[in-house]
Amino acid sequence: MPRIFPIYLFTGNDDYLKREAVKKLKKALLEKDKSEAFNFNVYDIGKCDIREVIDTLKSAPFISKKRLVLLGCVDAATKEEKLAIVKYAKNPSGNSCLMLESSAREFKGEFYKEIVRYAREISFTLPKGNRITGWIQREIRTRGKAIRYDAVLLLKELKQDDIDGLRNEIDKLITYIGKRQVISREDVKSLVGSSASRNVFEFVDALSRKDAKEALAITREMFKTKKAIPEILGMIGWQLRRIKRAQELLKKGASGESAGIKCNVPPFYIERFIREIKSFTAGEIDRNIDHLVDADYSIKRGYLKPQDALELLIVKICTKG
Repeated sequence: MPRIFPIYLFTGNDDYLKREAVKKLKKALLEKDKSEAFNFNVYDIGKCDIREVIDTLKSAPFISKKRLVLLGCVDAATKEEKLAIVKYAKNPSGNSCLMLESSAREFKGEFYKEIVRYAREISFTLPKGNRITGWIQREIRTRGKAIRYDAVLLLKELKQDDIDGLRNEIDKLITYIGKRQVISREDVKSLVGSSASRNVFEFVDALSRKDAKEALAITREMFKTKKAIPEILGMIGWQLRRIKRAQELLKKGASGESAGIKCNVPPFYIERFIREIKSFTAGEIDRNIDHLVDADYSIKRGYLKPQDALELLIVKICTKG
């Protein structure tokens, strides 16, 4: 069995990998004697008494050699709670393994510096941008399979930075290909569905043509396939930022094809992307990004219903001039 540390600090924004790490510790410490019901305790800062947490850590496990305790939201701890956690970390119980979890975008400060002196920190961070391509390939390799590069690009194009969605699609693809070793572009098209790919590409195309009627019709189709409004807003933002970057590259003398490649546009989509770059002026792109921020703010503050905010955004983007 690998070495088990008395204290772990889980940081970063990849909740899935954090859950997997907890599962591995449970399996290593509690599965053999089937004692999870008695020896696995979960607490969250703000919803528990830190004294109870410390008492639990110090109490002897039942029919097991170890007790496993997860304490979430440690970045939100009060001064008193921080002092109690640090005091315990300096002299942890030999009977327990403590997992401290932070969901903060950046966990810094004196408390963090003190904790990492005693805890084994593991960072779980979601990949972004160019790193998603390599992440897809690694995820598939860990499952004993391979994927063609054009299939990776199509999968990334369809799901963008929706990591949970990508994980689900990868799991389905592994099952779908059965005994075959390599996932092809045709596999991705068949499994994700031609209607899904049509929706993504044609929605972006409708926006670039400033065809509000068509774009609104496609979003309603997306609702039927359970695409959430935040996902659609993310898709719009991702495309606007990509066009903005491509326009900046064109100003510096890059060709349309070169700009598309540098913006990670798949080869099969380059020609259409070049048309999209030319369909918006730089001023329109900046205004549309502002409209996107306004829509997101209106939804989060409750000023507009999500669907109303999205449809208003689409109309603004498609308004010429």
